[in-house]
Amino acid sequence: MKTPVVFVVDTNPVHRSLIKYYLGLSKLINVHTFLSVEECLYRMKKNLIPDFIITDYNHKDGTGFEFLRHVKEISPSIKVIFFASFDDPAIAIKLHDAGAADYVPKSNKPDIGISELIQNIRFLAREIAIS
Repeated sequence: MKTPVVFVVDTNPVHRSLIKYYLGLSKLINVHTFLSVEECLYRMKKNLIPDFIITDYNHKDGTGFEFLRHVKEISPSIKVIFFASFDDPAIAIKLHDAGAADYVPKSNKPDIGISELIQNIRFLAREIAIS
């Protein structure tokens, strides 16, 4: 199985760094981090297409729904996982219905949420490899 390409989009530099660090520890080493949705979409339009995007819901340049719509227009096969600052089941359901792969709330212990992200990526990567 090839190493998945993972994009991390989060305005918080600590969250970006922690996610990249833990992904690296888990041998998910092809990770690119972005400060903004605009920067991420620009890279995607330049033909760097990820397998996964980990993103917060709130962005300076739009909502998670808008970002998800743009991502799916570029490539419907990208798995978008929201690592959100708040736990809102209603938004999680709406995002899932719109095509998000998962919604993981950030907790007081970021390593727990990041561990869940890594498990989801590994599961989804196996699922992609099978189909």
